[in-house]
Amino acid sequence: MAAAKSLAGKAAGLVYLAGCLLFSAGADPLPVRLLSDTVYAQLVPRRSASFSSQLAPCVRYHEEVVLENGDKDIRLRFYSEEDPASPPAAFRAWVGQTQVRPVRETAPEELLLLGEKSGCPVRYAWTMPLAFAARERKRIRIEAEYPVQPVPDRPDRDRFETYFSCWGWRPAAADLLFHFDLAPMTATIPCLGRAPAPALGPWLFSAWCTIRPAGYESRGFAIDWRFPEAQGRDRCTKIYVEWPAWYR
Repeated sequence: MAAAKSLAGKAAGLVYLAGCLLFSAGADPLPVRLLSDTVYAQLVPRRSASFSSQLAPCVRYHEEVVLENGDKDIRLRFYSEEDPASPPAAFRAWVGQTQVRPVRETAPEELLLLGEKSGCPVRYAWTMPLAFAARERKRIRIEAEYPVQPVPDRPDRDRFETYFSCWGWRPAAADLLFHFDLAPMTATIPCLGRAPAPALGPWLFSAWCTIRPAGYESRGFAIDWRFPEAQGRDRCTKIYVEWPAWYR
């Protein structure tokens, strides 16, 4: 979900840290490497602004990216690319304990080309500058809120979709996880009147939901995708979850 571009000049090349990965388009690789990228997204109920008795759920999104620099000081511009089908309603970021102000701007040409190559188009990205001292480790935290979108031609169903990107990297043992939790919304199903037993999760997923990509694991009403680096080179994965809009 992120990228980084060197501000030190052309000799340093261009690095993309996308969801979990790092590579240089220049002759000299940049020293910053990815240690982990973890996303926790949760479907939560809230009241509609237009109809106070109607639920209008949203997805609360929390991402943490941990980076570690090499032996030289370096300045980067960090990007978090945006899925055009699902732009956030709110987007905030912290570097360590300090809140920063990300700017939404047109994605750089290199990121546009990578999106086209992967079949996941990118138009805009949220960006912020980063400065690393030698051997410094930084933790970038992103919090966003996404409105759920109706499924085209199927108004009785809603969806959430976003990118988890894997566009080239230097070898590293990064931990890559995308976690999506539907539990808060399942408690609002009228026929149940309370949160269903977690054992119903696999049945609800298979009978009610469309979930992509395959290869996920479910626990209760949560879905986990783990992305081994060896399977992630030059790939952008679209996370897609669709469910019945029983609240409308």
